[in-house]
Amino acid sequence: MADIEMSEASKTPVVAEEVDPVQKANEASLLTFADLKKNIGLIDKGVDTKEMRFIVSVLRQTQSIRKKLNYKVLNQIVNFAFSHQNHATKKNFLLSFLKSDGSSMDIDSTAQTEKETTSSHLNIEVESYIHLLVLIYLIDQKKYEDATKCSSALMETVQSNTRITLYPLSSKIFFYYSLSYEMTNNLHEVRSTLLSALRTATLRHNDEGQATIINLLLRNYLEYNLFEQADKLLANTQFPESASSNQFARYFYYQGRIRAIQLEYAESFKFLTQAIRKAPQNTADGFRRTVYKLLSIVQLLMGEIPERNTFSQKQLKTALKPYFHLTEAVRVGDLGSFNQALEQNSEVFKSDQTFTLVQRLRSNVIKAGLKKLNTAYSRISFNDICTKLKFDGTTQDIMFIIAKTIKDGVIDATINYEGGYLQSRENIDAYSTQEPLHAFSNRIDICLKIHNDSLKAMRFHPDLNKAETEKIAEVAKTIKEEMERQAEESSDNEGDSDF
Repeated sequence: MADIEMSEASKTPVVAEEVDPVQKANEASLLTFADLKKNIGLIDKGVDTKEMRFIVSVLRQTQSIRKKLNYKVLNQIVNFAFSHQNHATKKNFLLSFLKSDGSSMDIDSTAQTEKETTSSHLNIEVESYIHLLVLIYLIDQKKYEDATKCSSALMETVQSNTRITLYPLSSKIFFYYSLSYEMTNNLHEVRSTLLSALRTATLRHNDEGQATIINLLLRNYLEYNLFEQADKLLANTQFPESASSNQFARYFYYQGRIRAIQLEYAESFKFLTQAIRKAPQNTADGFRRTVYKLLSIVQLLMGEIPERNTFSQKQLKTALKPYFHLTEAVRVGDLGSFNQALEQNSEVFKSDQTFTLVQRLRSNVIKAGLKKLNTAYSRISFNDICTKLKFDGTTQDIMFIIAKTIKDGVIDATINYEGGYLQSRENIDAYSTQEPLHAFSNRIDICLKIHNDSLKAMRFHPDLNKAETEKIAEVAKTIKEEMERQAEESSDNEGDSDF
């Protein structure tokens, strides 16, 4: 069979059409503008129907829309929402922050939006939402001075309104208000405003706003090392149980930091473990790194060695490298390695705000070394202990440290003051002590807490009474029996059929 010749059209290579970057950017802006208009409609619907879920669904899209915000989109949405002359003052105020970034405006948004919206009524929720978008854009553009002015005006708007439908937005507004001042190193200026907002949120039963403000105040106090004030705040406030998991994670982390400074390492370890459990597992890598840094130090101060796989995780490996060197020094009980790691990474520890806790580890390094020497030697002099541990103090200093170590139960030994040596006792089987009981008790407590938290997180319809619940269960049982009967009949028919 003769070969089929290719036609001229088939020989011509297909050239991909080049997409104009400006046109592509304009299309993306149009899509973002359409999404924002849809969100405004959802907020209005939530206000009219008193359904919070519509407003919450809009706020969940904040992070995705945040990446698409630019001068053009915000200019369009401000002109669209505040098109009526009654809102000219608010519109001009927001537009004063939106200075052109050099991009061309292909759409005359002012002329277009005035035709679309002619109503003089504008819900305070919509106004606050657009104001919040402008604030987020200013923070992303690192215009922190403008962001503080914008956030202060937004806070005044929120505090002067008592509408319940504004509660979901208020928690976001509180967060970015504090963030804008933190970026300008003026975090102390918002403390009185946040305390007033906390009192108002508590009286109005704004649980999410209350949880957010408590965390912001704790962060504010810890930023300036005001641990006593932070502890008083914890003692005089009750964190709402209906708060989100993210807020609980932050709350547990701040509690863990406070307890660690107060030498309550067991409590600190419990709170930090709960913070990791509550934090998102696939995102929030920065938060998890911060918690693991503090958790590793707290474990070392408790006399425990963190698991090695903690330092080998992909997201944590680089950030936890200085803490891994510390762990190795504490595990071996080598004072020389500990001092070297502390000197090399002192700036890292100071930036992580763990330097004070790391300095406390020196006694733990000595205790770890004494524990190894107590196991290896039945009798060892104080001079040999100073030499092997590379201790830079006197024999009398090491004798006092050994006495404190014996009192704490780290080693089981006696001190011979006349002979100047440490006498070890016979090792006791750990299973004959109460240690296994305490370990199992801690694990059971963790399992019971997870079970209780799961029960609290379950949602039940508030309008269903016992009779309606039994009726639904009976209908479900009938449907299940009917399906089983049909399955049996179909299996019988298949057995009788021919292939």
